[in-house]
This record gives sequence, structure tokens and C-alpha cells, in this order.
Amino acid sequence: MKLGFIGLGKMGKPMAVNLLNSSHDLTIWNRSLPVMDELTALGAVRADSPARVGELAEVIFLCLPTGQEVAEVVCGKNGILDSVQPGTVIVDHSTISPAESKSICGECRLKGAEYLDAPVSGGVTGAQNGTLSIMVGGDESTLKRVRVLLEILGQNIYYMGESGSGNAMKLVNNLLVGVANAALAEAFVLAVKSGLDPHQVLDVLSNATADSMMLRRNIPNFVFKRDFKPAFTLDMLNKDMALAENLARDQGVRLLLGALAHQVGREASICGFGGEDMSAVTKVLENLTKIEIL
Repeated sequence: MKLGFIGLGKMGKPMAVNLLNSSHDLTIWNRSLPVMDELTALGAVRADSPARVGELAEVIFLCLPTGQEVAEVVCGKNGILDSVQPGTVIVDHSTISPAESKSICGECRLKGAEYLDAPVSGGVTGAQNGTLSIMVGGDESTLKRVRVLLEILGQNIYYMGESGSGNAMKLVNNLLVGVANAALAEAFVLAVKSGLDPHQVLDVLSNATADSMMLRRNIPNFVFKRDFKPAFTLDMLNKDMALAENLARDQGVRLLLGALAHQVGREASICGFGGEDMSAVTKVLENLTKIEIL
């Protein structure tokens, strides 16, 4: 099958490599050229614009940072829809608002193409290993057409409902991630300030009711190592928290904990930690208490 991939960042690049390794023809486009050189060396075909990808590919995957970039790549000048063939499927792994997803889906259908919002969870490791969780919104029969391709990228594929539902699910997930991210930092600061050994605290929590994937991710891999090289940046989490707040506002839901966690995340970005891993929010709470967890 002739595939396309646009957006070869931390997540997109390993996902594209997995598709390439599955013996499909892959046409790629990215704003940054060096990463395209890496993939062309592996057998991918370089396109000079998103429109060229739209011309060549039957299924096009996107993995971009913002809704504005998705709209530009799909609907803008020299975008995919300038040359897309009827029946083409666009699978968008970007985390954007449900409203943006619905709008872009509508534009695609006017051109005879289908669009699935299919954000992912599982981080860079999941992208590399092909074990992502993929939350899909859009036409269910379209998902059935491309499911075999999604199974190259992910272990768990969930059909959530109409267009926008995939991103609604992803924002619910990342709302919980944001709250847990701040709560973990606060809890460990309190524990150390109270004279507890942080390693023992981790051991206890890992075997108690407070155990979580976020605990096992943040504390041993980032906080204890004092290495906040980003797997998922704080700025990206803040972007998703803002999208979750907007979704809640649209639905008439008041986010109390979410708003507080977002406030802590914004404070960390103001302090210069936005480009670091999201767990760097710990530094703000350490500074306020004048202690360091480790």
C-alpha cells in the first residue's frame, strides 16, 4: 500500500520507521530536512510539499504539535487537499481540539477523502516498539479499512465514536496526566520535608493504593536521576491542559483540580522549565519549599 507520513518529530519519526519496516511504500514530508534524510536512507521517498504526499499516498498519517499546523498541512496552500485523490484516508495522530478535528474532517469529506482523529498514548518508547494506545474518532468503516496499518503502530486500538471523539478521549487522558504530574511532585516534596526517605516512599507507593503509571514514570526515571531531558515536554502538557479546559468550558463542566494543575504547569514554564520533561514541575514545588527531593 502507498502510505504517507507528515510530522517526523519525537513520536512521528519512530512511527514512520515502523510503517517503513512493514514493507509499505512511504512518502514523507517534514519542515525540518535532516530527519527526512534519515528516513530516505531507510527507503522512504521525500516529498517537496504536503500536496505531493496527497498526490502519491492512499493513506496519510499526521503527527503534528498543534491544530493550526494540522489545518495548514491539510487545508492550506500546497496542502494535502490540493491534490488528494478521492478515497484517500488521513489518519491524524496529533492531539488537537475535538472542534478542530470535526472541522478538518468536514473539509476532507468535501474532497472525497476521509479523516480519522487518532491521537496516541504511550510515549516515545511506545512509538518505537509499536505498542501505542490509539484512540480513534470518525467513520467506523474507515477505521476498519486502515486498522491493519494502525496495528503496526499500536497494541490497543479503541473506536471512540464520531469525528472528534478520539481527541476528546485523549484530552481526558492528559487531564489526568496533568493532575497526577503535579500531585506526585507535591506528595514527594511533602514526604521528604517530613523526614521520609524518598526511595522508601517510592517503594511503598508502588505497592499501595497510590500506585500508578505516572508514579513509575516520573519519580525513578526523572526526579531521582535529576535528569529532565524531555520524553514529553511540560509545554506540550500545558498545551493539552489548555485544550482540556476549553473542552470542559464548551461542555459546561468546571475543572477545579485540572485548573490548579495547569496553573502549576504554567508557573513551571515561566520559571524556564517548559522545554524540559513534564516531571520538571517538581522543581517549582521544591523551590517553594526550599528542599530537593534527591
